[in-house]
Amino acid sequence: MRNEFEQPTSIEAEKAVLGGVLLDPELWDSVAVLIEEDDFALTEHRLIFKAIKKLHNLGIKLDTVTLIESLTSDPDVSSVRGFDEKEYIKKLAVETPGVANFSNYAEIIKQTSSLRKLISTATDISKLASETDSLESETAFSSAENKLVKLRDSLDRKHGPKLAADLIQPVWDNMEKTSKSDSPLVGFSTGFRDLDNITLGLQEGDLILVAGRPSMGKTAFALSMAANFIQNGLPVLFFSMEMSNRSIMYRLLSIISKVDLKKLQQVKDLTEDDHRKIEEAASILNKSRLFVDDTSGLTPSEILSRARRLKREHPELALIAIDYLQLMSSDTGNDNRVTEMGDISRSVKAIAKEIDVPVVALSQLNRASESRTTKRPVMADLRDSGALEQDADLILFPFRPEVYEKTPETAGLAEIIVAKHRNGETGKRKLHFAARCAKFEDLALDDPALTRPDDDWDE
Repeated sequence: MRNEFEQPTSIEAEKAVLGGVLLDPELWDSVAVLIEEDDFALTEHRLIFKAIKKLHNLGIKLDTVTLIESLTSDPDVSSVRGFDEKEYIKKLAVETPGVANFSNYAEIIKQTSSLRKLISTATDISKLASETDSLESETAFSSAENKLVKLRDSLDRKHGPKLAADLIQPVWDNMEKTSKSDSPLVGFSTGFRDLDNITLGLQEGDLILVAGRPSMGKTAFALSMAANFIQNGLPVLFFSMEMSNRSIMYRLLSIISKVDLKKLQQVKDLTEDDHRKIEEAASILNKSRLFVDDTSGLTPSEILSRARRLKREHPELALIAIDYLQLMSSDTGNDNRVTEMGDISRSVKAIAKEIDVPVVALSQLNRASESRTTKRPVMADLRDSGALEQDADLILFPFRPEVYEKTPETAGLAEIIVAKHRNGETGKRKLHFAARCAKFEDLALDDPALTRPDDDWDE
């Protein structure tokens, strides 16, 4: 059994790898993608690896002479007591057992390095736990989990170039699955017929930005979509940094039951039919796998940590919604709001990729559209950061013309403007907005608004 303080190492494997590269410099490329300087336990070996890497980068042929010369010119070498680089390299070249088991030796170095890093991370977590106030235990757990995940990610060798043959099979399997399905969608249905026709569903790993001015219905749109997901038995994680859990539940009860939100909250003037609908909606929510987190000012790393945990418990997680980006805090603590929003945007996109589910992120628009004759939003209206436009795979602008002009034609009408679609077409789709229950829904197929020219909405 290993001593409690003994670090896992394999000095012989380290010598064999360094000596193997000396014997056959062409082995460098295979070892460079697997091992880094800090994977070596001995300082001397780290310095030798660094010198070999320097020679390779400079295009200088590697042999004992050039390696010794490179080491001699490194000021860090002289600080290592008892290290005679000339004798060490000569001995290394002579005593190397050959290159037959080179890949195995390299794997041993990587594995022992991983164990040392795990020990170091565990020590950091132990120190964190001992220094944390009991009231901050949740923060400590989140920090500890992030440390472990970062370590796992740094040790993950699956990143990097992959052979097309390994990549095409999952795509082919998905195409076969889609071809056998009655649905033409290749992603998760939004629950909105005409929007699905243009998006083909929400794709796993995509960042969907839902942006709009106040009163356009950003939250209503996200909640309407979440309601569609849970009514199809799909797990949803909803981060609400603006509204409380209680408010979210009221809104969802109203959306699902189609009972007036005000009547539902006051519990007055409810008909027998209203009571029945509310009970049915409550039953749907009670049986659903909807998870709501109303913690304020979450950082991307905190959202990632909570999403990871839920994904482990519910692998079928189909949607993450964040309401909204401008209420998030940055992990970097940058004072520049534009830079901070850029960091948040990139991090949220990374969350979508890692958790491998669609992430719907709500965002505010700036006031520029208010001064235009045509109030419809455009990409330039995105607030605080151009990174939002760059990082999003799909950008949707909910637009309700009746907010600016109430006419019989605009009453209850809404547009979802598909302003960006990385994998398909853009355009506009019309929906109905039921203001009394703050719900977006499909227009009836015979609704004249479906064929009415968009120009009627411009003013």
